[in-house]
Amino acid sequence: MKIVPLLLAPLLGLLLPLATQASEATMDSLLAKLEASHWVAEGPQQPERVAYVFTDMACPYCATLWQSMQPMVNDPANTLQVRHIIVGLIHPKRSFTQGAAVLAAINPAVALARHESQFKQGGIPPLEPVPAAVRSQIHNNTGLMIGLGLGATPTLVFQDPEGRWRVAPGVLGDEDLREAVFQLQ
Repeated sequence: MKIVPLLLAPLLGLLLPLATQASEATMDSLLAKLEASHWVAEGPQQPERVAYVFTDMACPYCATLWQSMQPMVNDPANTLQVRHIIVGLIHPKRSFTQGAAVLAAINPAVALARHESQFKQGGIPPLEPVPAAVRSQIHNNTGLMIGLGLGATPTLVFQDPEGRWRVAPGVLGDEDLREAVFQLQ
């Protein structure tokens, strides 16, 4: 699969179009895998576009990115749905038990918001034991991230204003989020 080497360059801090080296079939396959992963959605229920964020519950940078995105997620002009793909990389116990608490919640978006907004205080209470089905979801999401050659959270996958898919590791600045990701004026 050509995507792994393609996605290594963004880890060096570059915003690289995914389609520059990937065939259309490969892009369709990647997008299908992202769509089929287990994620928590924020934003419009009927979006015009979607973006994916690989998120670990033990990641302080994920909490920072989440906080930065909230004014744009909640902007009345927003047409982007952000889908948080919950992974377990940083701290196996915390990542999995708090990730499970989010994914197994009655309202996962509310649980995610509670966790990220209270991150410095420890986040939401963990779910122990982690149900096997939810543990499998987090394992599969983590495997997808690793299989794509991504090694940092958060990592954002989004379409830029020209319709090209891009990968951005780390925390983007407000201007980049507003203009490139959310495409708000």
